[in-house]
Formats: sequence, structure tokens, C-alpha cells
Amino acid sequence: MKQIISSIIFLGLAVNIFSQDHPFLTTQTPITLLSANDGETAPFDLTTPDGLADWNLKRKDSFTVIQLGPDHPPIIKTVYDKAPVTIWGTPSMAMSKNGRFGMIANHGFRNSLFSSIVYPKGVPLTNKDLTPELLRQQKLTAHQANIVSLIDLSTTDYNIAHRVLFDDYPFHVLAHPDGEHFVVGASENFYVYKIENKKLVLVSKNPQTHGHPCFWISPDGKRIIATQNHGNDETCTIQWYSMENHVIKHLSTVEIADGVDTKLLNTSMILRISLDGKMALICQRSVPSGLDFCDIPIVDLTLDNPAITSVIKQVADGVESFAFHPNGKMAVVTGLGKPTNCIGVLDISSKPARLLYTIDAKAIGQGIEFTPQGDKLFVGSATSARIEVFDVIGDFELRKNPKFLRVGYGHSSLTIGPRYQTK
Repeated sequence: MKQIISSIIFLGLAVNIFSQDHPFLTTQTPITLLSANDGETAPFDLTTPDGLADWNLKRKDSFTVIQLGPDHPPIIKTVYDKAPVTIWGTPSMAMSKNGRFGMIANHGFRNSLFSSIVYPKGVPLTNKDLTPELLRQQKLTAHQANIVSLIDLSTTDYNIAHRVLFDDYPFHVLAHPDGEHFVVGASENFYVYKIENKKLVLVSKNPQTHGHPCFWISPDGKRIIATQNHGNDETCTIQWYSMENHVIKHLSTVEIADGVDTKLLNTSMILRISLDGKMALICQRSVPSGLDFCDIPIVDLTLDNPAITSVIKQVADGVESFAFHPNGKMAVVTGLGKPTNCIGVLDISSKPARLLYTIDAKAIGQGIEFTPQGDKLFVGSATSARIEVFDVIGDFELRKNPKFLRVGYGHSSLTIGPRYQTK
């Protein structure tokens, strides 16, 4: 009997050994992750020898390109001082459909929290410091420029192919579902671009009057929903827009339906639309307070006039961004806790949607994306210079992988796309 048991144990160990995955992170298909990293977040964590906040800006803006695939270790490169980056806005960006180009938006709006930063002298800072010659150079340190940078991801240099300056604040850039156009949401306009000959070409400029936008595009490309205010203490509003023939028009303001126990705040910025286009999740408070837990209001987009018709109560001390799993059942939200933090796992298939559980994550969660197949979840942390990886098991289970991906300091946004394949 002992011999039989020993044989069974040995067989089990052998099966385990031979069935082990690679000793590195893999994905089912070749993909690219693009992380934007804001050096201006450093003064909130760095201190002088006396233990005081060190407001002299010492960290550089950067972006990190991560290539993952089924049969090789992660290929990671962080590039400094080529694309200005800010943490103020939706923690996502744009990538072209074929993975060839990435786009990062940056703007010069700063609130009082950043007013003490001391920038290096003698380097460009804002639009007025930039000349055509400087814009053609690869290095650009203009932290407060109103600019969108177009990154060529097809070579390992990751050079800037083109830069576009704006008169207003470009808060967010997203790829349109048609795979050919890109939308920039700015403080006074929505802009639509396309890429021609490695340059961003303006298709339309669409004025809007509701303030700084954090927005998302519906899966059919016909609607845009945005959380907006004018960068002050006014309560944020949620606005609903149409998009037809690349022209964007305002339709209505999204209100809270009678009897729904929630409210909008002056920090109710950032949102995301579900993959089926039927709902949008709203960050009620996109900054932590250290005092209480905030809600996730839910917009019903199936209505002729979309409205907030339900809410998930008391999720975290500030929430920042959402990702929807391909199964249509699970959504995940990043928390903003510090030093301890969490991500929340939501069941959006239940009526109403509900919080299932929270799981530990690094502080100040920002960008969050599932792989196309839904087997892994990537979650960036602003203060840990890393993207954490969670393995997805079944419909709702997440397990933190001990391996993580290093990025530049101050991770502020994340996007995912296919690995560009040269013809």
C-alpha cells in the first residue's frame, strides 16, 4: 500500500512539474501595454532630510511600453522626457487598432495641490515656451503644455511621430470604435482626429460649454458620455452627446432618478461604458478623503434620456477607474487608498449591480485593463511604479499574481492593444 501511495504522490508531483506555466508572465496573444507616468506626483511622496515635502521637481515624465506574449518574458522599456504626462484626467489613453501608435494627452490645468511644485529653470514648461523647432525634437519637458503626443510603437526607440498643441486643456484621448478616428476631450471643445502619414489630422472641432471632460464612447461609436466641471468647487455634471459623421453635439444632461440614494460631488469625474453599451459606471469621488467610502452611481444608457437609476453604496475611499470583463458579468474598480488600498469586484449581471468583494492592491490605483481573452487583469499604481497582475478564475474570481510589471514613477494612465506586426 505504501508503494502505491508513493507512486501516486510521485505521479502527482510529476504532473504538476510538467504542467507548470512559463516562469514569467504570459498572455494568450501578443499585446502591448502603454503606461503614462507623471513625474509631478513625486513631491507627494518624496521628502527632504528634515522630513518635509520636497516640492522641487526631480522626477521626469515618462511612458512605459510593455510587450507580452505567449512564449517570451515581458519586454519592457521606459522612455523619459519625450511625452508630457499628467495625472489629472481619466486614467486611460488611446492606441491605434493595429497597435502601431499610442496617444497621450497632457494639459496645463493644475489645482492648489500642485501649486507648490518648483519646476527646473531654463526648460520649456507651457505652450508659450514651445517653438516649431522644439516640437520637432524628441526630447520635450513641457510639463504644463496643452498637447497630445503621437508615439510610434513600431520600433524599439518609441519616438514621437507627431505633436499637436491645443488652445484649451486636452483632458482625455480615446480611440473611436471605427478604428480610424480618435476623440480628444478638452475644456472647451471635443476634437476628432485621424492618422495620416504618421501625423494627427484634424477632422472636426466641436465646441462644448460644460467644462473639463472625462468621457467614454459607446461601443457603436454614436454616443459620448462625459463627467464635467470647470475645475472649481462646483458640482460635476454628466453630459450626453451624439456623434454622427464625426460631428459631436450635446443631447441632454444626465440626472439622478427619483428615489436613488446618491449624489454627484465636485469630484465626480471619470466614468466608463460597459462593453454592451447598456450602462455607465461613475466615479462619485475620484480623490480619496480618508473620511468615508464613496458610491458608484450607475447610468442606464438604454433610456431615451439616460439617467442614474441605481447605485452601489460605499465601495472605497475614492474610486478612479473601471474595467469590464469580456464575460459581461464582472466589472472591476480601482480604489484610491493610501497606504493601504483595494480594488472592488462588481457583479453587473445582477439587478441591481452589486459589490462582491474587495481585494488588496497597491496604493492610488489608476489604469486598469483586462486582456482581450479576459484571463488577466492589469492594475497600475501611481505610487509603486508598477502594474500589478491578477489572474482571472471563473466568472468573478481574481487572484493576485506575485509577478508584476515595472513602469516609470507616477503611473497615471494605461491602455492596451495588439502587438504591432510589421508587414
